[in-house]
Amino acid sequence: MVSLFILVFASIALVRFAVSQWRAIWITTANQPLSETLRTSAGIESEGIGAQDFGSLLALCDNLSPGLKKKSPWLKEVSVYYRAVSKLEQVFRVKLPSIASWANREMQTCSRYVAVVLDQNLSMSLDRRLAARLN
Repeated sequence: MVSLFILVFASIALVRFAVSQWRAIWITTANQPLSETLRTSAGIESEGIGAQDFGSLLALCDNLSPGLKKKSPWLKEVSVYYRAVSKLEQVFRVKLPSIASWANREMQTCSRYVAVVLDQNLSMSLDRRLAARLN
């Protein structure tokens, strides 16, 4: 019985650690500055990225970099997380505004993550094109 308790406790701790590590990775990425090129292309300002911009930024990913969803780490997982948090925000919007505001902040971070990943991908693509021209 004690060994089962230790196994369950260790499993829960491992899952909590994995989720915390995953969030730390994409939140760190989301806090990177955006280039002027992306802001102009998307028609947004870095501080102006909101929770509602997630869909338009994903559509911009599809238009500017069609393979980005497949080769980008965590983009699919962040999309799933965004949808789950969006549902929470809708459910708790009226009854518990504090949870709704937390969900809104999380959705904004997800939107910011997509913008940064797209920006980094466009920058690398441009660098590759410039290097190919020089050679």
